[in-house]
Amino acid sequence: MKNQFIALECGDDVVCFDKNTLKVSQLREIVIKEIIKKWRQKISDYKTQIYDSSVGSLFGSISTGDEFIPISEFQLKAIKNCDFLQTGKNWQKGKLQIQVYIYPNSQKPNNICLEFYPDEPI
Repeated sequence: MKNQFIALECGDDVVCFDKNTLKVSQLREIVIKEIIKKWRQKISDYKTQIYDSSVGSLFGSISTGDEFIPISEFQLKAIKNCDFLQTGKNWQKGKLQIQVYIYPNSQKPNNICLEFYPDEPI
């Protein structure tokens, strides 16, 4: 992907995939709901083995035997071809990058970043 991108911060901008057209605000909600749904499902599947359902309790550190390495951040990334309609502009073809940041050992809020990388230079 090219270095130049458009940060999708305006909730009224529109992203169009093959079968779905969504406002950026709707896309954010769907991503959050899907991550929570999948997380809760995994917790439910392994409920007898897991006593604390927080990300920090499960993935807070990596054991190397006698030592523990704390995990400060998880990153999930997805890339999908799409068309993007920015308010007041024309449709553009390109790629949508979704980045999810999870901070298991911090009070820092989890975050979702949506970026559009146009096929044609900006």
